[in-house]
Amino acid sequence: MQLTTLLKQVVPQAKWNGPVEPALTVTQVRLVEGQWSCPDPHTMVLRATPDGVSLGVPRAGGMQCVAHVAARSADPTLPLRLLDACGQALAGGPASTEVVTTLAITALTTDFEAVLAQAAAELTAPLALLSLDGQHILCATSPLLAPSSHVGRYLANQVPTLDPASFYNHLYLTRPHESPLPLLLTPLAYRNEALGYLALAVTDSTLAPQQLQLLAQLAPLFSAAAVRAQLFAPTITARDRLVDMLLTAPVTETWAAQFARQHATLPDGMVLVEALPRAQQTPATLRERLKYLGTPMFAQLLITVYEGRCLALISVGLRERQGRAFCAQLTKLAQQARCRLIVSQWYAQPQDTAAAALVCAHTAQLGGAGAVVNCEDAFFDLMLTQVADGATVLPFFIHPALQTLTRHDVMTHGELVPTLRAYLEATCNQTETAAALYIHPNTLRRRLQRITSLTGLDLKDAETCFKLAASLKVQRYLAANHLAPSTS
Repeated sequence: MQLTTLLKQVVPQAKWNGPVEPALTVTQVRLVEGQWSCPDPHTMVLRATPDGVSLGVPRAGGMQCVAHVAARSADPTLPLRLLDACGQALAGGPASTEVVTTLAITALTTDFEAVLAQAAAELTAPLALLSLDGQHILCATSPLLAPSSHVGRYLANQVPTLDPASFYNHLYLTRPHESPLPLLLTPLAYRNEALGYLALAVTDSTLAPQQLQLLAQLAPLFSAAAVRAQLFAPTITARDRLVDMLLTAPVTETWAAQFARQHATLPDGMVLVEALPRAQQTPATLRERLKYLGTPMFAQLLITVYEGRCLALISVGLRERQGRAFCAQLTKLAQQARCRLIVSQWYAQPQDTAAAALVCAHTAQLGGAGAVVNCEDAFFDLMLTQVADGATVLPFFIHPALQTLTRHDVMTHGELVPTLRAYLEATCNQTETAAALYIHPNTLRRRLQRITSLTGLDLKDAETCFKLAASLKVQRYLAANHLAPSTS
């Protein structure tokens, strides 16, 4: 294909650099890392730059930049998309599926490693299977990508930098701080569950469009094959087992050193979170998903499976814990991981982790439908569960004034109990109460006066309001557990 035709077809909006020889033909295209060079006179070279992608061709013993595609923002996928577009233009369409079909048939009767090796031969590059966090090489076709290799050790010792929001990108090329050797990644997923990555090592610093197209087509095949081979069985690292140490080991001066050896910091402020699956997920699978999704959200996240429970330790300061941003992150994490999060009270001493786990367990037993449940919001119900013969004893802790108001509402179709509840929830602020009930302030005042006239309560007394609020909580607890006394 003539160079001018290819440029007009693939990058019609690109800025051309000087005249282009009309008769120059292009038969292949390459994406290069670093300085570009190409001995083949019919190869067009793409090179990523800080502000986009430059396109060049061999000319007079060197390289001529014939066009530049500017990136509107930081877009690591732009070079790959251009390479794929150039390859399809030169080939006249997508790559053939013959290779994929052959490998799929082979996968039915051959073990996973043999199929991976055959795919590597077709791609003319080493392949590896990466865990979801990008830290662990599970299987590789070359010593270059073995877990004990320089690449394997580098990945294992790095805090994961892969962005979960970009997982379903068609293809992703790692940057220097993510891997010492460029890796072309395509995501592996099975039944909408993220599994990990199929990685192609860019050993000679060049990529061909055929490699991009074939790697992406192989993703579904290797997803299913890896599941059959049980290669994605979750493993808990020594770093995450630090949580187990806080849960079981006695306090020692070596805790900080043990954290440091795993490139972690012994927190001086934290919450413990228990994750309860909503979908059919095992604790181990849920742990992997939470680790993948949650690591970019928090300064430090350690997750373990302890006695069948998925527990996460999040390092966070007290101010940050009370902020809306932190609460929003927890809600987002629960939604994306399809689970329910039970969040402990904030604490500063690591030795309190076992107590936090116990409180989370009791809070989880209370049930509820919220995606995120804070233990501090459930402390009153937790205390009520400890009362012996609660069904008999607890009704006597309900203020008799509530029973009087309830009977009055039933007889007159009134709204005194809901009004009192809203008044107490608004911390006795009449303006906020009226707004919450969508009534005029004068209407609220008349209702409060009616409550006082029926019960003799002083609704401006803090102790009285506390007793009434506690009675409403007891009443709600009894109703939720089908222990509510008769209101007749």
